Amino acid sequence: MEAPDGVKWCPDCGETKVVSEFGRNKRMVDGLARYCRVCFRKRSTQSYRKRMEEQGKTVRERVEVPEGQKFCPRCSEIKTHAEFGSNRSSKDGLTAYCRACHTVVVRENKIKNHGSDRNYKLKLRYGITEDDFERMLARQGGLCAICRAVPGTFVDHSHQTGQVRGVLCFNCNNGLGHFGDNTVLLELAALYLGGEILWPEFVILPERRGADSVARTRGYHLAQRYRLRHEDVERMVSAQHGLCVVCWDRPPEHVDHCHRTGDVRHALCLPCNTGIGQFRDDAAVVWRALSYVEATILGQCGEVEVSDEELRELFQDEERLCADFYARASRVG
Repeated sequence: MEAPDGVKWCPDCGETKVVSEFGRNKRMVDGLARYCRVCFRKRSTQSYRKRMEEQGKTVRERVEVPEGQKFCPRCSEIKTHAEFGSNRSSKDGLTAYCRACHTVVVRENKIKNHGSDRNYKLKLRYGITEDDFERMLARQGGLCAICRAVPGTFVDHSHQTGQVRGVLCFNCNNGLGHFGDNTVLLELAALYLGGEILWPEFVILPERRGADSVARTRGYHLAQRYRLRHEDVERMVSAQHGLCVVCWDRPPEHVDHCHRTGDVRHALCLPCNTGIGQFRDDAAVVWRALSYVEATILGQCGEVEVSDEELRELFQDEERLCADFYARASRVG
């Protein structure tokens, strides 16, 4: 309800203003606030500061900043918007603190709420604390759970279930990652390092590589490092049907050799070659890695009831996979 003449007098500033300068208040006769918007804001601010002072809290003074800039309350500096991070939940779309202060505040909050940055990351990634980590490492005698040769430093977990398995060294942790925690590949790698290759009867042959895929420096590299020619490697890859002799799934990219004798063994794909190198070319370490992963799998397996319908579906899925494989595979054995 508007005043008859469209204006109203504010008792605080003593000015007569148009009704649009007043807020709404249904309890008033004219339906407008007693004070104009400017005076009401001042009263509200004073009331808020008084309440905070009674609670022993301080309220910082409002700082006027130019367009395109923002005040950082931690370093008390006015900076450009580019020096603030993004925060879609805030009114201006920027973080409360500048980038430098935001980093410090986040670190301080992690220490305050979680004890340390490491404890925060362990909780976030693996659901364990630093104390859990130390107890786990103590049970392993302070060493990597696989190689038992160097101290364990990295928390290892199953990428399928998220379950924490143990504490590993950098090499063993990466080795499992390159083999994708695949127990079949780990067993094939261990047999390969022991001098045994399981030649398959059927494989899916890869596409032929073009002649322009050979780097100019490849011949020099092969001669200097392995005493091989490019033609020797091509014959080796051809004998392997163009596939890695460990996984039989990917084309070989690297010549593999024994790091003790220097003897060239075969050509492997990048994951298998790197994984074997991370396990120090030691078949015993790979066998221990296999046992380590299998122990976790067996620990997760319980008596699961499978209905006849689910069993039929499993058989049908397996038959479809086999049919698809043999439709694309070639006999090489």
